[in-house]
Amino acid sequence: MRRYSTMIACLALVPWLLAALARAEDPPVSYEAQIRKWRADFDADVRTGGWLELIGREKLVEGTVTIGSATTCRVRLPPRLGIPKLGSVTRHGNEFRFNPVRGIAATVDGAPAHGPTTLSTKSGTGRVRAAGISLAVRDVGDDFYLFVTDPANPAVGEFRGTTWYPVDESYRVTATFIPYAKPEERQLPLTHVETRQSWQSTGDVSFMLGTRSVRLRTFADDDELFLLFQDTTNGRETYGGGRFLHAPLPKDGKTELDFNKSFNPYCSVNAFVMCPIPPPENQLDFPVTAGETYEGPDHPP
Repeated sequence: MRRYSTMIACLALVPWLLAALARAEDPPVSYEAQIRKWRADFDADVRTGGWLELIGREKLVEGTVTIGSATTCRVRLPPRLGIPKLGSVTRHGNEFRFNPVRGIAATVDGAPAHGPTTLSTKSGTGRVRAAGISLAVRDVGDDFYLFVTDPANPAVGEFRGTTWYPVDESYRVTATFIPYAKPEERQLPLTHVETRQSWQSTGDVSFMLGTRSVRLRTFADDDELFLLFQDTTNGRETYGGGRFLHAPLPKDGKTELDFNKSFNPYCSVNAFVMCPIPPPENQLDFPVTAGETYEGPDHPP
């Protein structure tokens, strides 16, 4: 009986061994294939990450703004939604209230809103849902904005993907991280609005691109370095507001910059999105012909 148990155990290992041998024989994935996979994932994020769902943005000052497709409404909704008047949002100091018009079924964080209802501005809360769309108030810099999103926005289905320069491995470089004595706070302007947003910067990266010596300021973005840069392709082959790039946190004072992964800010696909503008010290006087290109109508900052 033990002999048969041993035989069965060995037979059970056969599929695993065959799969392991098949994996061992698979050719390594080329660098170009890795970049193409990364770019496909990036397109999926643009399409499904909510960037194309934003259909309205309004800076909120003291007082009340009305929401609807009627010409008398301050926050105008697309006529296709068929909502002449949805409701209003009132700001009093740093407190906000949503009030739906009669006949509009609305919820705030899942609870029915039958009258003026307080809105939280914290991420993940204060979400108003009514007539298939969503509203939320969020602080950006020193200001507050009302954002309107529509999962059925035609722009989602119309998105056909991004365009890119050919993969060029010479744009994958090792950079030296040069930390500051202490972190610095920088106020970066945003596209389309007068608001500025604070970003923490802990150091620069220094590297060579071809024969050029380059030094760029970096910013902290969760567990990565974040670079915003402009070059002479902006407004012609790439987005006028510059491009972005993430890089691993430095290890032993080094990190890798891969400009084949540099991408246009999301405001390039939706003018309601606000994006930081690169600081003056990150403006390059030569072209960086790697990463995402731009074919649509430009949205100047």
